[in-house]
Amino acid sequence: MPTSVQTAAPASSLIQRAIEEGRVIELPLCNKEEALRILAETLEHIRGDDPSSTQIIDSILHYEAQSTAYLGYGIACPHARGGTEGEMICTIGWSPDGIEYGNTDGWPVHLLIMYYVPYSARNQYLTELSSLARAIANDEDHHELVNLEDLDEVKERLDTWIAAMEGRAEGEEGRKSTSRVASSVLSQVLIPDILEMLEDRRLRDLRIFLSAQPAPEIAELITALDASDQLLVFRLLPRSLADEVFSLIDYPSQTLLLKNMAQDETRQILAALSSDDQTALFEELPANVTQRLLALLSDADRKQVLSQLSYPKDSVGRLMTSCYVSAHENWTIAKTMEHIRTAGSDSETVMTIYIIDDDGVLVGELRLRQLILADPALRVSVLMGKNYVALHSIQDREEAVLIFKKYDMHALPVVDSEGVLLGIVTNDDILDVAEEEATEDFHKAGAIRPLSVGYLRTPLYMLYRSRVPWLIALVFVNIFSGAGIAHFEELISVYMALVFFLPLLIDSGGNAGAQSATLVIRSMAVGELSLKDFARVFWREALVSSALGLSMAVAVFAVAWWRSGWLIAVVASLAMISIVMLSSMLGMILPFVLRRFKVDPAVASGPLVTSLADILGVVIYLSIASLILSV
Repeated sequence: MPTSVQTAAPASSLIQRAIEEGRVIELPLCNKEEALRILAETLEHIRGDDPSSTQIIDSILHYEAQSTAYLGYGIACPHARGGTEGEMICTIGWSPDGIEYGNTDGWPVHLLIMYYVPYSARNQYLTELSSLARAIANDEDHHELVNLEDLDEVKERLDTWIAAMEGRAEGEEGRKSTSRVASSVLSQVLIPDILEMLEDRRLRDLRIFLSAQPAPEIAELITALDASDQLLVFRLLPRSLADEVFSLIDYPSQTLLLKNMAQDETRQILAALSSDDQTALFEELPANVTQRLLALLSDADRKQVLSQLSYPKDSVGRLMTSCYVSAHENWTIAKTMEHIRTAGSDSETVMTIYIIDDDGVLVGELRLRQLILADPALRVSVLMGKNYVALHSIQDREEAVLIFKKYDMHALPVVDSEGVLLGIVTNDDILDVAEEEATEDFHKAGAIRPLSVGYLRTPLYMLYRSRVPWLIALVFVNIFSGAGIAHFEELISVYMALVFFLPLLIDSGGNAGAQSATLVIRSMAVGELSLKDFARVFWREALVSSALGLSMAVAVFAVAWWRSGWLIAVVASLAMISIVMLSSMLGMILPFVLRRFKVDPAVASGPLVTSLADILGVVIYLSIASLILSV
């Protein structure tokens, strides 16, 4: 790497120099290209008679056409490339009105930080942008750029980011800010530059840059790359970093990497994974691939994986890891501390030490803080807490999520039916489970078979297969709506005005039913409701739906009287009360019925409730009309 890159000014000092040299300007009301041209002229003026300076705006527009350099929260970082040696510089524009920038989140851009990047500073630009993104992502007030009133407030906000980038942020959160980041920054903003480095075979520069990035960002980047580039980028990573990154990559990318790795590489990667990560990977692989990879594991690792795969699918046993620290109840504090120093390096956590008896039965737990402060001569049994919370190995993982939420723990022990300690489950695995379960419920609520991978990675035929069964089923369900209308054909032919209010009434019923179902299903999902709460929920929903029906009936009576007279208004308002009440009760009852028969209540929301409410609405409306109008 050229010397100029190694001695280049740190990222934060570039923004600081822009502030000190008056390169923070207020932009007039303008569009994106006009704003870019204004800032480009500032850079051209700074570069002076450099022959590449006049090409700055062309370079910026070229890279913006490839990928919009948008960091989020109304902040963009466009850049121009130069073919010369020299220093990287930046200029900053603030738009009080905001600029439509073409970003997908809908935020107007209020702050543009534009860079001029000579060839020798390309690595510095990548490092600066990722560092700036971390500082912005960890700024608690990054959502409030729209409220900045003048350039002085803009400079204060920039100073806050500079402090974070230099590690001068106050408080514990400030010191941790560089370790947290919105991982999409690398894949969305930097990926064009990463691809350019791969094309130019600047692999050493790329390795240096990646080695300084957090593992979650690198995992996001590798997932976003084409299959042909994923393995190349992964092989550039140092061994210790590669092991961590692999555990964070999604399963399709893991499978692709393993397929293209040499056998020794595969063995090293698998050996570095924790037992829970190994089990999760093997769960996703075809049987023949699983058998081939199991043969690469050591005897101990293979036994551990096979043991965990023997637990029921979606059970806690498949999530647990054997990487924990335990101590015997008759040990002294000094012996326990020595054991932690020896075994703790391979443990998922040492914040809690699990205490077992001679038979391996869990009898208590100790916090590391208690051990450090205790007399070394004391026995563990004297200090240990016996009121611990443990998970059962065959317990459903959804129950584990609720237990973690209730007790707010970093990790929980897993025991068998006899209380023997088998492993632990950590909150990072539980967060993954919670996300998967929430996604699955959303899919089911939309009458979609849950997808095993992300939308963009799901083949088109799988998207079709996941959606078509319910849609076809609902076609046949809705035939009953047509049958109801056909039954009252004579009534409708005499009172055509009834048709005007049919869509309004059945849509109101569908919406009310979907609302009720959503509330009940979500309450069940978080453990607030169970089957024994049916009666209480029934009466609450009856009262609420009655009030909703009366409120909506008043509105529909006024509209119907104005449109079709008082007689149709009476029919429509009575139908509205009945439809809203019964549809709401249907939306409440259906999840309880499904739960009673051990079916996921999530399938009761959305299209299913709406379709059933449509049938109910047609029959109720036209039946009331038939009685009142005597046809």
